[in-house]
Amino acid sequence: MRCNACWREVEGRAVSTTCGHLLCTEDASKILGNDGACPICDQVLSKSLMKPVDINPNDEWVNMAMAGVSPQILMKSAHRSIMFYIGQKELEMQFKMNRIVAQFRQKCEAMQEKFTEKLEQVHTAYQKMAKRCQMMEQEIESLSKDKQELQEKFAEKSRQKRKLDEMYDQLRSEYESVKRSALQPATNFYSRNEPDLFSNQANILDNREAVRKVDLFLADWPVLTPETPGPKEDIWPARQNSSNSGGPFDISVGSPAKQAAIPVDAVNRRAGAHPMFGTGASNPSMTLRNLILSPIKRPQLSRNRPQMFTF
Repeated sequence: MRCNACWREVEGRAVSTTCGHLLCTEDASKILGNDGACPICDQVLSKSLMKPVDINPNDEWVNMAMAGVSPQILMKSAHRSIMFYIGQKELEMQFKMNRIVAQFRQKCEAMQEKFTEKLEQVHTAYQKMAKRCQMMEQEIESLSKDKQELQEKFAEKSRQKRKLDEMYDQLRSEYESVKRSALQPATNFYSRNEPDLFSNQANILDNREAVRKVDLFLADWPVLTPETPGPKEDIWPARQNSSNSGGPFDISVGSPAKQAAIPVDAVNRRAGAHPMFGTGASNPSMTLRNLILSPIKRPQLSRNRPQMFTF
C-alpha cells in the first residue's frame, strides 16, 4: 500500500487515521507537528485519532492477535480490513488517474497553445488573403471596364476598317475600269458585230468571188483629178538668165510640174465628166474656199447593185 500524502509505497510501520486513510510516519509527524488536516478529506487530525499499525506483521503476532476472539468479531474486523484495503486501492487508482489527467491536461494545454498560435497565423493569413481577394476583385472590375472600353474601341475601329475596305475596293474597281478604258484601243470604243466568215464553210468561195468582182469594178472606175480653177502660176518660177548660166543643168525651160500639168480640156473631154467645183472658176478666192470646205467627190456604187458585205 501507499501513503495517502506522498503516495510512496509504505514498508514496515505506518499510521492509520479514523477517517480511513494511511500515512507514513514522516507525513504523520508533519501533520501532528503543524496541527494540520488530512490531505485526503481535510479532517483535522490529532494524536488520539491516529494509530500506528504494522504493515507486514510476523506469524507470532498474527497468532496472538487472533487468539481468544470470537468469530463474529473476527468477521467484523475482517470486513473493516477489506473495506479499508478497497478504499486504499480506490484512492490509489484515483491518484493515478489524477496524475494521468494532469499529464494529459498539460499536454492539452501545450497543444492548445500551439493550436492557438497556428490559429492566429491562419487568421492572419486569412486576413491577408481576404485583403488580396478584395484587391483582386477591384482589379478585375477595373480590367472588366478596360475590356469593355477596348471592345467598344475595337468595334469602332472594325467599322472604320470595313468602311475603308469598301472605299478601297470601290476606288480599285474605278481604277481598274479607268485603266482598262485607257489601255483599250480606239477602235473598241464603238464596237460592232463583225461577221464570222468561217461560220459557214460553204460560203467561203462565194465571198471570195464577190470580193474579187468588187476589186475589179473599183479598178476599172476612172479616177478624176480636178483642176485648180483660177490663174495658174509656176511652182518653180523661171530664173533670169545670168552671164554664167548654161551648161548641162539649165532650168530655164520651167519646172517638171509645169511640164507634167494636165490641161483642163483633157479632164472635161472624158466621157461623163462634169466640172467638180461648179461655176466659180472665174473667182479664185471662192474656188479656193470651195476646195477647202468641200471634199472631193468619189465615185459611188449604184443603188440598185446588191451589197456584197453585210455588217
